Amino acid sequence: MFKIFKPQSESKIEFLCYKEDWEVIPKPFPAKRLMPDWYKALPPKLDNKGLGSSTVKRCHPFLDALSIGWIIPLAADVEFITNEDSSHVQYKWNFYKPMIENHGFEQITSEKSPTPYGRKPPMKFINYWAIRVPEDYSVLFVPPLNRHENKFECFSGLVDCDGYFEFINFPFLFHEPNWSGILPAGTPLVQAIPIKRDSLIKDFDTKPLTQQDHNDLTLTKRRLASQESYYKDKVWTKK
Repeated sequence: MFKIFKPQSESKIEFLCYKEDWEVIPKPFPAKRLMPDWYKALPPKLDNKGLGSSTVKRCHPFLDALSIGWIIPLAADVEFITNEDSSHVQYKWNFYKPMIENHGFEQITSEKSPTPYGRKPPMKFINYWAIRVPEDYSVLFVPPLNRHENKFECFSGLVDCDGYFEFINFPFLFHEPNWSGILPAGTPLVQAIPIKRDSLIKDFDTKPLTQQDHNDLTLTKRRLASQESYYKDKVWTKK
């Protein structure tokens, strides 16, 4: 008899691994713990100057993108060697489970629709964390936001994890040519952001601004001009 999968009933996300991997592979963690070093070192103001000299350190939309969701890290060390255009990628690991699998190049290109990625072979990182979320939730997987990574990039995907309890793997391309080295265990792969499906906006419209729209825009601009921290103090909601 088939068992009906029941999603997490509480308002939380769970990451689960096999017992043999517990305390062996790096655990997922809140994205807010992964603040880039350059961001942490950046001063809020340019040379302590006055109005209009703020840096991105004071931009809460930028901070929210850094902070939302959870980071899923690489399970174990993987060694890569690439050629001059990353069209050939060698890899190996010592972990007791597979770390990478190949995708067919034909899965991302055809004669009628050539790939925008050149001849870089598509691969996927094998993930050993299953995810459980509350009913009606999906999980958006994206490359870690506002954290540039030269070597590789995972593709984005939206998975209905409330009905799909499985180890979700992460397709990627290796970008950096002529590179030889090790991606260490714990390397951030993706940022997982739970999204409640019934909150997604599906209807839309396009239209010119009305006089009331002009008035609203003008009011916002005046408020921003009168208080440098208006968005942070009056608009922003803690996530």
